[in-house]
Amino acid sequence: MKRLAWILAAFFGLVFLGAALLNADLVRKGREALAAAGIAGSASSHRARLHLLVILPASDDTYFSRLLEGLSSAAPGVDAALQVERYLPSSPEEAERWFDIGLRSGADGIVMYAARDEDVQGRAARAEAAGVVFVAVGKEAPSGVLPCFIGSAPLFQGFGGGRLITGALAQRARIGIILPAGGGSALPEEDSLYKGVAAAAATYPGAKILGTIRAGPGSFSGEVAAATLLAAAPEINAIFCATSRDTLGAAQVVMDRGLEGRVMIVGADDTPELSRHLRSGVVAASLVRDSRRIGEEAARAFADMEEGLFPPGVREVDFDVKTGNSPE
Repeated sequence: MKRLAWILAAFFGLVFLGAALLNADLVRKGREALAAAGIAGSASSHRARLHLLVILPASDDTYFSRLLEGLSSAAPGVDAALQVERYLPSSPEEAERWFDIGLRSGADGIVMYAARDEDVQGRAARAEAAGVVFVAVGKEAPSGVLPCFIGSAPLFQGFGGGRLITGALAQRARIGIILPAGGGSALPEEDSLYKGVAAAAATYPGAKILGTIRAGPGSFSGEVAAATLLAAAPEINAIFCATSRDTLGAAQVVMDRGLEGRVMIVGADDTPELSRHLRSGVVAASLVRDSRRIGEEAARAFADMEEGLFPPGVREVDFDVKTGNSPE
């Protein structure tokens, strides 16, 4: 029995040692990457005073590429070197792993993308306890009191989209809304984006919201949502979409049904395919989050907090309107 106990003890000891060594190796790699000279991995740049870990989803959404452009452009001005780590949106645990490494490896700061339903307050508390500056960035501020979040306001996005629709259709506007997937509001009327569209529609007596649907998680959710809206209310003559994916899906439904010129689409963000739809007129306009500026503001907020200034709280950046006549 004692021999078996010693064997089990030795086995579990080796397992624990292996896990500890693996974790130590991850931390070591994080430290080495953070200590590397240059901005965003450029070995030719000067050695920066501050090390900033950036954790973003690996996505072809231009929101993230422009966010990184903004961070990279502002980093030299605050004397920071960037270590950029990407993770699959389907693997949020990978993002948490890099966050933990940043806390352990002595990074001066962490800029991390946060969705609306994530525990940003908890991350901020852990970073503060570790002496690491934490800046959350995203498309919409999560709930709660946030020390530092740089993003954009869906209320303004909805109002801007509603103004574009009512500006074109006035009291004749019959609007369908595709809300983003994974929203926190159970009722559409409680969603900030819906409230923005409704506020714009209220300025034109006779303009109406005829249907609202929340997009699903799949690649074709925009098509499904647009088809569902039009089936329930065929008199809809304008569709407002909260994301580029759903904008493309709505555009496909409109083209498939030969409704170009009869159903106005106002979308969100910017992709090469969406730009083609803007130039062809299938999509009338798109509200583009200025994610480059979000990145710039995030770098500045990090530098200010590193210098001991009070966290800025929630800081929201405006949207740009892109149409078929906008410069590329």
